Amino acid sequence: MSAWKECKLGDVAKLINGFAFKGSDFLNSGVPVIKIKNVKPGKILLDNLSYVSVLTASEKEKYLINSSDILITMSGNRSDGSPDSWVGKVSLFKVKGQYLLNQRVGILRPIINPISIEYLAFLLSSMEYQQHFINLANSSGGQANISPETILNTKIGLPSLAEQRAIAGVLSSLDDKIDLLHRQNKTLEGMAEALWRKMFVEEADPGWKKGKLGDEMDITMGQSPPGNSYNEEKQGMLFFQGRAEFRFRFPEARLYCTEPKRIAKRYDTLVSVRAPVGDINMASEECCIGRGVAAVRHKNGFVSYTIYKIKSLKDDFDSFEQQGTVFGSIGKEDFNGIDTIVPGLRIVEQFDGMAKALDDKIFKNSFQIRTLSRLRDTLLPKLMSGEVRVKL
Repeated sequence: MSAWKECKLGDVAKLINGFAFKGSDFLNSGVPVIKIKNVKPGKILLDNLSYVSVLTASEKEKYLINSSDILITMSGNRSDGSPDSWVGKVSLFKVKGQYLLNQRVGILRPIINPISIEYLAFLLSSMEYQQHFINLANSSGGQANISPETILNTKIGLPSLAEQRAIAGVLSSLDDKIDLLHRQNKTLEGMAEALWRKMFVEEADPGWKKGKLGDEMDITMGQSPPGNSYNEEKQGMLFFQGRAEFRFRFPEARLYCTEPKRIAKRYDTLVSVRAPVGDINMASEECCIGRGVAAVRHKNGFVSYTIYKIKSLKDDFDSFEQQGTVFGSIGKEDFNGIDTIVPGLRIVEQFDGMAKALDDKIFKNSFQIRTLSRLRDTLLPKLMSGEVRVKL
């Protein structure tokens, strides 16, 4: 790394603050605005967007995001929560079209050429730099804030342009494969959900009996083990306290405990039972569940049927979330007592067999995503420090 150029981030890029739009500026359609909630580590979420009028956008051209800009969040939490909410999150904006930037998100745009913007994005998204931004952020009222000056004063190392591009190429290839697998999983799940609607809604048998969820499912409500039994050193059993670890299908392993109280079996459907109620995942292995989670298992063991059945109850879970308490929750009696239609076992078995083929592919993709993600996370700091070099 001694041959690499050391400089400040501000020597190679400028930072443009987003605009402080007023609540009255936002509409249901128009030019989309990227807010902090839309910027996640390494990705941009384009759902739940806010919009402003074309006229407003024309007056704020300075805040239009270019494809290949780096976005960085300047407010958030410290590292005691999910990385999705950290201050200093970085993502390369690869979206085409007209998008404006809201306040407390910054645009990092190169001021020198040549430089690999992809390399710079990977560098700043590494754990070393993420922790750097977190450590230098000021906290106020539970929120962490980092100033543009602090960001631009950050020291970075730049190898030759050829090596920048080579490093970015290696990491991008892994990210592209991970992204492809994520998109495949979304498609496969959508196919299974469409099959569910066809078999249990559009072609529902009027003769199916009305019942309660507890007639079909065994429900285990979580119970938190002693706090002093928690650890991150993989001692004991994998432990999920609530929805914080929930991801696309399987939760992210983070905590373990040595004194488990309530157990979910492999492939049980996991449901958050405390605000927000109704988020859904699946246990990838036997695990301990805390008071924020329930495990649901069909009495005859139909794994795929269970998760899509629980997904179909979104409106019921939303009703518990909206009941008059500050924090929504659902107890075992209410959970078991959810009104539902109980189809015959033959149609349930038929659906489960068809959906299992789709879910098996989702499972395979999900574990491949984890493997590739670990490889990327291992390579990233080694490539950025020069410990591992790419052949040119």
